[in-house]
Amino acid sequence: MASIRRFMALFPDEQSCRDYLFAARWPRGFICTKCGEMRYCLIRTRNVYECANCKTQTSITSNTLMHRTKLPLRYWMVALYWVASGQRCSARKLAQTLRIQQRTADRLLRKVRLAMHKSEGTPMLDFWVREKRSTQQPIVRRAMLMMYRKARSFIRKYYGKRVSNWNRLYYYYEYRFRNNNGHNPIDALSKLILGACTTIYTLNEYGMLRERKSAS
Repeated sequence: MASIRRFMALFPDEQSCRDYLFAARWPRGFICTKCGEMRYCLIRTRNVYECANCKTQTSITSNTLMHRTKLPLRYWMVALYWVASGQRCSARKLAQTLRIQQRTADRLLRKVRLAMHKSEGTPMLDFWVREKRSTQQPIVRRAMLMMYRKARSFIRKYYGKRVSNWNRLYYYYEYRFRNNNGHNPIDALSKLILGACTTIYTLNEYGMLRERKSAS
């Protein structure tokens, strides 16, 4: 837990988290999801960014995995760091650390696992999908089947046998992410933060901006 405390010293308050996530979500500066405008004003009373052109208001978490979150951003940073560090982070331990209900901690971890899935966006590696395994070449199919078996062993070892089928998918996300990134916690954390705070618009926004500028 000492390492988590050192990490959170980098984020002493909510504003420091917002500043960090702003740079992660908009690496080349704010851009409106509606019209592509880069000029904005900050409405500090509500912590939203208002487009100077169309007046659309966007928060730092809108349309992200943190959309409409009621949890402090520092809690999200704790969960992301804890998981990326390679340590097993159960909902019970997270709830005790953050002093929140276990059900809330469980939802938070589910979102973190979705961030894992977003950061590893290669459909061919979705080894848990039987149809995708069956369409691969034999050597790839065998590799995917081996990963599937290892993932099931991972779930049984760390989370027990009583995992519902709909929830099992999230643990497959976790196994794949840990298998691919467990050797480098710093890169793992960067991937998780990007997965949590970027949106489906992010790449398209900058693509639209480039097209608009080249046309003019």
